[in-house]
Amino acid sequence: MLSLLISLRIALVALLLNKVRSSLTLLGIVIGVGAVIAIVSLGEGLRAEFEKSINELGTNVLFMTPKAPKRPGQAQGRMRLFKMDDLEAVEANCPTIDYILPGIVANVNAKYGNKTINAQVMGGYPEWLDQTPTESLESGRWINKVDLNGRSRVAVIGDDLADDLFEKWENPVGKRVKLNGVSYEIVGKLEHSSNTFAGGPDTNVSFMIPISTVQHRILGSEDVYWVTLNLVEGAKLDKAKEEVAQVMRQRRRVRNVADDDFQFISPDDFAEMTDQFVNVLIGIFGSIAFISLLVGGVGIMNIMLVSVTERTREIGLRMAVGAGRPTVLMQFMVEAIMLTLTGGVIGLLMGYLGAFGLSKVLEQAMNATWNPIIPMVWVGYAVGVSVLIGVIFGTYPAMKASHLDPVEAMRYE
Repeated sequence: MLSLLISLRIALVALLLNKVRSSLTLLGIVIGVGAVIAIVSLGEGLRAEFEKSINELGTNVLFMTPKAPKRPGQAQGRMRLFKMDDLEAVEANCPTIDYILPGIVANVNAKYGNKTINAQVMGGYPEWLDQTPTESLESGRWINKVDLNGRSRVAVIGDDLADDLFEKWENPVGKRVKLNGVSYEIVGKLEHSSNTFAGGPDTNVSFMIPISTVQHRILGSEDVYWVTLNLVEGAKLDKAKEEVAQVMRQRRRVRNVADDDFQFISPDDFAEMTDQFVNVLIGIFGSIAFISLLVGGVGIMNIMLVSVTERTREIGLRMAVGAGRPTVLMQFMVEAIMLTLTGGVIGLLMGYLGAFGLSKVLEQAMNATWNPIIPMVWVGYAVGVSVLIGVIFGTYPAMKASHLDPVEAMRYE
């Protein structure tokens, strides 16, 4: 124990005597560990946001989307969108389904005053706001049945879209905008939604327009792009899937299950897909960052070899007064580990600070709340890898120092 403490003291003095060289040597480890921690913390923060958004959807919900059927050896078929009649049939014949949210999105050219931007419109209806807990109205009113039945040219504007189209001091409610050259009145404004990763279009950058208006005045059809199926309390997902599938096969004249031209996606499916996505991102970028750790390790070995050469006379003197080879070996191993461990701790802090700063940039770019998260296990990994690099890349210089001949070492100039 006393020998270890003496080695720690000698290592600390040696590193402090060469501050610039030690700092430059630390840089490789700091960059490597910092890059790994930044990538992991951003990835884990993204995973947490995905999980939060998925949890907000609830467990009693299913998504149904059209798909192009394909059999082995055959060309892929044509994808058919849903119709409003399909959804009415599902609601009428599926006891497990409480209500349905049809999804429609279209791109439009929006103009107000001298400003012209590309925007998207989403189809809305009177019950939509009550059935979507993540959204709320900031001012004005929501779409009503009169708007729906009359295919009215009214719109509720998203928060970010309002900032892009209007001046900060302007209240968009009551203003008229032209969408594809047709005048629409803005009757309401949505509060900013943080549910960016829910898997659907972002309401913050959208106009909400009566679904009948979107279909008949903008798209010219009753097509529905996707469907959100909300189940009755206590209903099983598998049973709901089977009920809906039977109705859809009958309406779309699908004889075999293999020919289904629709598919279901559950919150668990979303969770699995997002986990795979985040894991791939961490794996790819983490591997690149790990290479910089290896480069930093090579730098540690080089600097330790230089240190051994410069301190040859010191090593010979210590061995001459009784220090054995294990003692000299431990001295240089401790020095290498101290160097890499210090770099690992600094890299850990720098990585988190870098991830926090980058998350703020991404938050502005993506209009999303994105807080980096460092799992405690990765803190252990960072410390452990730093020590391991010190052991691996410090072994050869330490062995070289311990095998010096004391007499020859003391004569070294």
